[in-house]
Amino acid sequence: MIGTPIPIGFFSQTQRPLDEAYLDNAVAWASEAAALAGIDFGIRSAYMMVNIAGELYWFLPDLVTLEKVTYAAVVTALEVSIVDSADLYDAENVEDALAEVMGYAVSIDLAVQELATIKTNPYTLLLGASADVSTRLSGLVEGTDYPTGWTLAADSGVNLMVTHNLTGRKIASVNVYTIDGSNERLSKPFDEAFTGILGNGMTVKIEGLNTLAVPLRIELFFN
Repeated sequence: MIGTPIPIGFFSQTQRPLDEAYLDNAVAWASEAAALAGIDFGIRSAYMMVNIAGELYWFLPDLVTLEKVTYAAVVTALEVSIVDSADLYDAENVEDALAEVMGYAVSIDLAVQELATIKTNPYTLLLGASADVSTRLSGLVEGTDYPTGWTLAADSGVNLMVTHNLTGRKIASVNVYTIDGSNERLSKPFDEAFTGILGNGMTVKIEGLNTLAVPLRIELFFN
């Protein structure tokens, strides 16, 4: 085994460094030549620190060359220049760039919230009590019984035409509930609720709508 075992550790009882090669008998080496002459080759190691005239040097891996240790200048974020390669931002320092990016983040967040609002499902239609679609539509209030900006029309006595304003959205599913006072019953699609659904652009046609003379609540789901 090479070296001296240290079962617990050691400490210095003076202000002198543990590595005596760092100094020349407790004082800085006068010059590089003095350090090279006074530090035995056998105790040198790559990047071992040496104090020469109050400045820090270290040995390069060849163990015969001393190089002054240099440090990058400490700068504030405001002093870090930014080169804009396109039109992503206009800031010229880190703080302004971060503020600008945060501004984009807020805009994106608002856009996501707006998108979430647009994607709201389901959309509800409340129809009156009648076996005929035209009579069901009589007296309905836009914004209360059906969404604002939509148009409801009878295609026949049992077919309901719904023109919505959800650009690029396609009908995914429809639920039809019969209303009996405070109770609602979900009707079976393609049987009791309706016989077919057609979606064409911004128009949905509900065919063979429930003919029971009771109020209906229709839920429309869009993708």
